[in-house]
Amino acid sequence: MDIDLDTALQAAVNILRDSAESGCMPSGEPLPGRATELHREAARHLEELRHELAVLAQLRQPPRD
Repeated sequence: MDIDLDTALQAAVNILRDSAESGCMPSGEPLPGRATELHREAARHLEELRHELAVLAQLRQPPRD
């Protein structure tokens, strides 16, 4: 399967958020210590990166006639 960067980032954000909300890794193992907050912050940063990349992609588009 071939996916684009935006789709890959969205999948990572979803997994991180799901783990933070459930308090467990996808395998079912509990998140240790501060890992829940780390997952939440990582998801937030990746979501910001997705947004910034989308803005840059729009700026790179050729002007419309």
